[in-house]
Amino acid sequence: MAIQTLNTIKNWFRTGLKPTQAQFWDTWDSFRHKYEKIPAKDIEGIDELFGDKIIPSGQFLIFKVDPNTANELEIGDSVIGYCEGNFLSEATYYGGDTSLMSSFTNTNNSVGRIISFDYNDPNYGDFIIYELNDEVLQRAYSCGTYNGVTLMSKRPGQLEFSVEYFSASYPKTSVQWLELTPGTIIKLRDTIGDFDDSKEFIIPNEER
Repeated sequence: MAIQTLNTIKNWFRTGLKPTQAQFWDTWDSFRHKYEKIPAKDIEGIDELFGDKIIPSGQFLIFKVDPNTANELEIGDSVIGYCEGNFLSEATYYGGDTSLMSSFTNTNNSVGRIISFDYNDPNYGDFIIYELNDEVLQRAYSCGTYNGVTLMSKRPGQLEFSVEYFSASYPKTSVQWLELTPGTIIKLRDTIGDFDDSKEFIIPNEER
């Protein structure tokens, strides 16, 4: 089969014509399938873009994102490079010192946070007070929790987190039946979206 020009292919498919099998095959062979990787040598202008340039650690290739136009790194731009020993393959700049990973980390991408844990409330028993991301709060609310949010726990001696389904009123929810012991690590997880887990919270000792 052979690669054909676009004009040749168009002429095969004019109204009233019946392309042959060979012409169909040549047509498909003239285009790239989406699953095919494009060799770098076939990308026009790549030599002018990268050339033999070596990017030192702490410096980045910067890709401008609308509406940014300045000839320097701006908040929202995408970068490729190394920062604090981590390779950033497609990171967004959120502002701050470019030598710190925190400048490329969206601090508002957490599902929420656990604020406190208390024992033996007269109405709730053991309970937590927690806070959710504003976007999560837009989801449907049923059975005392927002869709997709679950509680994860790792008790002393456990190696992995377990899923703990909880329900009560927001932002205060009972976890009495979970029998969470001091030293247990808990966190919130988003099971249907792209939000990061909340920071880990350690159950304190019960005050007597």
